Amino acid sequence: MIRVTVVRKNGSITGYFAKGHAEYAELGSDIVCAAASTVMQNPLAGMQEVLHLNPQYGFDEDGYITVNLDGMDFHNKEKEVSSLLETMVVMIRELERNYPKNIKLVEKEEK
Repeated sequence: MIRVTVVRKNGSITGYFAKGHAEYAELGSDIVCAAASTVMQNPLAGMQEVLHLNPQYGFDEDGYITVNLDGMDFHNKEKEVSSLLETMVVMIRELERNYPKNIKLVEKEEK
């Protein structure tokens, strides 16, 4: 199962990451994995290519993404970034609803 964790501070998303495998189908044919990967890379691409921001992110040796926005200067584009991130959460929730054995969304509030 893919476990997508979204981290919030005061309700705003400050980061997200994924671990695990969907195991819906064989590697290279797994539509749940492909959808989750696309949904999680979309806000990152929007921040970089459309909003011209430089969030901290990385991929580990297994290809899992980690995005850290805590303390980032949004150059007065907080609303746009929030829209990208909250849309990602909506799409992950939809994947979770349709494929409950393959993907789980966990939201954590930091203090």
